Amino acid sequence: MLETLMNPGQVTQDQWMIVGILVFIVIGILYFCYRTYKVIKESMNTKYKPNIGMARMEKEGKLKPRQGKPGED
Repeated sequence: MLETLMNPGQVTQDQWMIVGILVFIVIGILYFCYRTYKVIKESMNTKYKPNIGMARMEKEGKLKPRQGKPGED
């Protein structure tokens, strides 16, 4: 193996093709791991706030926003 690395001119076309395929496989595995890590990280940091309740009604115009302090008319 060391001889092959010292003199790449002796490597056949089939061996270069195998090396190329292995490089693509390694790059694909690294990319897959990176994307999986990003998905897991994003799912842990999700700040989902449901769009229900009084705030939603105020946005849709079904409820007038309150003015003043509670208990005052």
